[in-house]
Amino acid sequence: RAPALWKKLRLSRKKPLRLLPPAPFRGLLLRGFAGVRRGFGVLPGAVAALREGCEAHLLALLEEWGLCALHAKRAAVRTADLSLVRCLRVKRG
Repeated sequence: RAPALWKKLRLSRKKPLRLLPPAPFRGLLLRGFAGVRRGFGVLPGAVAALREGCEAHLLALLEEWGLCALHAKRAAVRTADLSLVRCLRVKRG
């Protein structure tokens, strides 16, 4: 499934896909942890793993969103498609 998406997006598979830039993601993560505990640090490997997991989740969500639009025989996605994807994900567990 992923190669078809790469082809649709016309992205090179050689270049890593960066949906979430590393620096802003790290800042967001540290701000979130700052509310929990002052002076809390996160290892770079942990930040990279969290970012990669978030990117995978976001990519799967975007792919399902596009499939909903395709199923409805539309070229563009709508907000209702995202609501449907979320609803289906909750029901699937």
